[in-house]
Amino acid sequence: VSHIFVSHTHRDHSPLAARLKQDTGAIVLAEGRHRPARPLRIGEVNPLDASSDTAFYPDIALPDDTMVKGDGWAIRTVLTPGHAANHAAFALEGTGILFSADHVMGWSTSIVAPPDGAMADYMASLDRLIERDDRLLLPGHGGPVTAPRSFMRELKTHRRMREQAILERIRSGDRTIKDMVRAIYRDTDPSLHGAAGLSVLAHLEDLVARGLITTDGDPAIDGIFAPIT
Repeated sequence: VSHIFVSHTHRDHSPLAARLKQDTGAIVLAEGRHRPARPLRIGEVNPLDASSDTAFYPDIALPDDTMVKGDGWAIRTVLTPGHAANHAAFALEGTGILFSADHVMGWSTSIVAPPDGAMADYMASLDRLIERDDRLLLPGHGGPVTAPRSFMRELKTHRRMREQAILERIRSGDRTIKDMVRAIYRDTDPSLHGAAGLSVLAHLEDLVARGLITTDGDPAIDGIFAPIT
């Protein structure tokens, strides 16, 4: 083992790198240290702090499109922010295989929750991977994705449908994330509504930035949202 590639700094991914480095002497490579997708606002608390590996330091920081070569292999860095600000996928050159980590998973849609992640970044990264010609994605969770382009187009459609559902709820009179979640996720276990609220906030941040809805001040989990009139 000569190199340890780390996709991002959530605690189910990066913490083992330090032990592997100690046991093997390998170098650790990643986009960088953990950070939120945007600065925290006054009084804001990051609800995902407990899942973040703030102790992680890579030996080598990887800019986009960096090629790292070893004994009979070459890996190219494909930065894919969205799920996390420092998320990276890794392409095994000459094989059509992309290690997609948590950006694209075969068993579930990726969590995008502010301020840890950003929906605009996630969608742009998804478009970037759709434009590639990979034949196989190997995610960080779940099984392989054997038809990447069609699968990712379905992911994109799912996100756009959720966005449209949020817009429809606002146009029909909902003003809070709690009200939107109650309607949109009515068939979901209420214990998961907190996580669903963060996902709705990610869409709302993007919708406000695009001028499709309005809110007083910065979009917030307890904010009041309204259609553009």
